[in-house]
Amino acid sequence: MLNSLKICLLFFVAALALPAFTTSEGPIVKYPKKVNAIIQDKCYGCHSADSKAKRAMEKLRWDELAALPKDQALEKMNLILQVLDEGSMPPKRMLERFPDKKLTDKETAQLKKWATKTVKKLNK
Repeated sequence: MLNSLKICLLFFVAALALPAFTTSEGPIVKYPKKVNAIIQDKCYGCHSADSKAKRAMEKLRWDELAALPKDQALEKMNLILQVLDEGSMPPKRMLERFPDKKLTDKETAQLKKWATKTVKKLNK
C-alpha cells in the first residue's frame, strides 16, 4: 500500500514538472484532415521519426511539431511557409526518384493557407 502511494506521488510530481506544450484547447499546431493527408503522402516519409533522411528530420519532424513550445512551433511554421514560397520541398533529387511526391499547385495552396492561419494564431 505504501509503495503504491509513493508511486502515485512520484507520477504526480513528475507530471507537474513537465512543461505544458498544449493549450487548454489542445495541441498548439493542429492538422486539418486535408492538410494531414498531404503531409502524410508527400512529406512524412522524410520528416518523421522513422525516416532515414537525417538532415530532413533535424529540420522538421511533423510528429513533434504539435508538441513544441509556442516559440519553437512558430519558428517551424515560418520555415514551412518559406519552403512553400520557395517551392524547395520536396527537393529536386527526391523528385527525380519519386516524381509522385511533387506538390501540386492545389496542395501547395492548401498548405500555405493552413500555415499562414497557424502562424497568425501563434502570433496572438
